[in-house]
Amino acid sequence: MSEQHVTRYDDQAAGSPSNPSPGPKLSTNQNPIKVLIADDHPIIVVALTEMLGSALGSGNVVVDSVSDGDGLLRHLETEQLDYLILDLYMPGRFKSIALVQEILAKQPNLQIIVYTGSELPCLALSALEIGAQGFVSKSSGPRTVIEAIFAVMLGKNFVDPAIDVVSAKSHPWYQLTSGEQAVVLALARGENLQAIAIDSSRSYKTVTTHKYNAMRKLGLRSNDEIGRYLERNGLTHLIG
Repeated sequence: MSEQHVTRYDDQAAGSPSNPSPGPKLSTNQNPIKVLIADDHPIIVVALTEMLGSALGSGNVVVDSVSDGDGLLRHLETEQLDYLILDLYMPGRFKSIALVQEILAKQPNLQIIVYTGSELPCLALSALEIGAQGFVSKSSGPRTVIEAIFAVMLGKNFVDPAIDVVSAKSHPWYQLTSGEQAVVLALARGENLQAIAIDSSRSYKTVTTHKYNAMRKLGLRSNDEIGRYLERNGLTHLIG
């Protein structure tokens, strides 16, 4: 991942998450900030809406919501947004990092704060690498989302303090070569070694070596373990 400033919200700069008002100073003559909450849990939508109004001032923010991925993508076709608070696993065709990719294809400059039930460091790292500005676990609660919004408004990226995203960079998956990763993902899709060799224009021996080295580095013994490994580590979006 390119060098990014990942931070906790600075209480002195813009209030405190335990007392989220007033937040960053907003010009009184600027247009209200448009925030969309994409989450299929009404209680979360209500809590975030109330807290955004309190933190930013009800006249400074317009909050809307959607409850599924397909509705979210339709909304983005007609409404230009400033910030999106995103649950990665709503009902719909796209989930996880694939959903983030679809969102950014429609609005490349949209500021995205992921708010999900996962605390997997690899998933957080992937979200930031693909273009999200923040990643917050739902176990940390909505106040941390407000904290993230303030940080992003100040031009910073934000990762939930409960998630050790730095550890993802030393995760065994990222120690694989690109060739080894490609073979593992192809196996996860159900391809055999011969087909992988043909598709990648590599020799069967090279592909076999990639598999052996990758399985050893990941601590896996059989192809059946690959899918569970990717799911356990928040990497299933890589399968495609």
